[in-house]
Amino acid sequence: MSVTDDIKAKLDILDVVSPHVSLQKSGRTFKANCPFHTEKTPSFIVNPERQSWHCFGACATGGDIFSFVMRAENLQFGDALRMLAQRAGVELSSAPNREQSNAIHSVNNAAATYFQEVLESETGGQAREYLDSRSVRRQARQDFKLGLSADRWDGLIQYLRTHGYKREDAIAAGLVREGENGQVWDFFRNRLMFPIFDRNGNIIGFGARALDDSTPKYINTAQTEMFDKRSTLYALHFANAEIRQTGTAVIVEGYMDAIAAHEHGYKNVVASMGTALTENQVSQLRSLAREFVLALDPDDAGQEATLRSLESSWHVFRDVISRRNTANQSVLNQWTPPVLKIAALPAGLDPDALIRTDPTRWESIISEALPLLDFVIPALVRRSDLNVPDSRAHIVRELARLINRLDDMDQHDYWAKLADELSVPLEALQASIASVGNRRARGRRNPPPWQSEEAQVDVSSNALRAQDSDPIEEHALSILVQNPDLVENARPTNPDCFRETENRELFTALISYPTIEELRAEVDQILAERLSRLESADLPGTGLERALAHCLTRLERRRSSYNQEMMLHTEELALPPSREVEDEVKRVNQRIKELEIMSSR
Repeated sequence: MSVTDDIKAKLDILDVVSPHVSLQKSGRTFKANCPFHTEKTPSFIVNPERQSWHCFGACATGGDIFSFVMRAENLQFGDALRMLAQRAGVELSSAPNREQSNAIHSVNNAAATYFQEVLESETGGQAREYLDSRSVRRQARQDFKLGLSADRWDGLIQYLRTHGYKREDAIAAGLVREGENGQVWDFFRNRLMFPIFDRNGNIIGFGARALDDSTPKYINTAQTEMFDKRSTLYALHFANAEIRQTGTAVIVEGYMDAIAAHEHGYKNVVASMGTALTENQVSQLRSLAREFVLALDPDDAGQEATLRSLESSWHVFRDVISRRNTANQSVLNQWTPPVLKIAALPAGLDPDALIRTDPTRWESIISEALPLLDFVIPALVRRSDLNVPDSRAHIVRELARLINRLDDMDQHDYWAKLADELSVPLEALQASIASVGNRRARGRRNPPPWQSEEAQVDVSSNALRAQDSDPIEEHALSILVQNPDLVENARPTNPDCFRETENRELFTALISYPTIEELRAEVDQILAERLSRLESADLPGTGLERALAHCLTRLERRRSSYNQEMMLHTEELALPPSREVEDEVKRVNQRIKELEIMSSR
């Protein structure tokens, strides 16, 4: 029995869910208004026999005690695992790692206190004047724990030593550097300090701004066990409740931008800390937001700068948008594809300045933000010289990767928009696209090995593992772990298709992290052990892409059948008549038919 199964066996889902909602018994199940969206008619069902929950309303999703706690408490899997393990009295084997994490959190908290004391001391006069000039009020300084690092080589070292903290922990946290001769010194000196919190409110690192002509202007904690700038969003801890409530996350670049927004009541704002938005940062918001609005600083090049930032994160947006078509087919997909929008800020005004001088205009710009392609198409055309041979073809190739993943109606609208921007007839543009498609199709007349008749799906000995495992899930995961190039094929699959908790969380991590190495470095120990086992599983030498598709289709069919069964019992569940539920039943029935056709091929 796995540790998650052990926890499930010792906890009743009714006890886990009931503190969050008022459950009413209805036959063999319990119902309530869904805690994850606003509704007047109960659509949230808890089934104690199956130890599962499901929302038949806007969420259209469900799961077990782990998925409920993760969603209700805004927790990652590892944190939910530890919370429920403690509640169930199950001992986890990852205590040493947890001790190291606690030590880093503790020394970071001590450092933040020290930096705050320096800021409020006589030494902090210049820094306080700077904050006053940026209209940062005292309350905001306290809320965000802003501070100042002393202009000394050992100010923090002496403070930590006096308060009993270990030098090794300060080094592990990135606060102190150590030379080859064993000499240590403060990493941050004479800089305005911005503590960076994880989504649970723990300080995991610091950003720091120079108050003189020192370069670079901004530095931050180097990558540590707890902190990775590319996987972190500033102010997410303060913003996650508002983001969940509104369904919209506004993403700015700088610390001051986010602080100004929160000071003025715009609580759904986070900052990418000056980096182009990464896949890992998007995954931090995916469970909270359905709409992303990017409000990026306009430099002297105006919208050109925003476009360059978008281009550096192009794979992120393409990946997110490409899920839309598949997600529309799978109506039970938990992660509704986000709507990505761009807020075009006026030249010379970053979000911080705009919010403080003209909040009404800020609200208008955010509410009128353009969908990604509506911004990118004219911007990409503007920065291209259409007189250069093949420039139009280059633009079409770049945008086709996004446009071709949309539904038919949206595709037509955006191709028409692009044709208008390029000053070419739509028919000519469509003909050029068709020509490219035909050439590619002709190039695939000799199918790859995984499409040949000999390459039949082979579940192999990996499918006959321990009885408490799910062979289909584990075979699919083994293929993905050992063949990372196939992860792209699996992205449209809803993680809820995986019934085993560890398998579901490992699949979620696989499609969230850019490489297996980064995944291995970040996953909880429980998942790391499973990952290691999957990496050593025996797999056939050919036909893996087809085998993966077959496994994922079976998993989605199983999930759709389960949800169909749940929906057919709405009368027994005493759910009132609902067009939403009726439409969902029709969509699930249609999806099952599609999957039956796919399985018969």
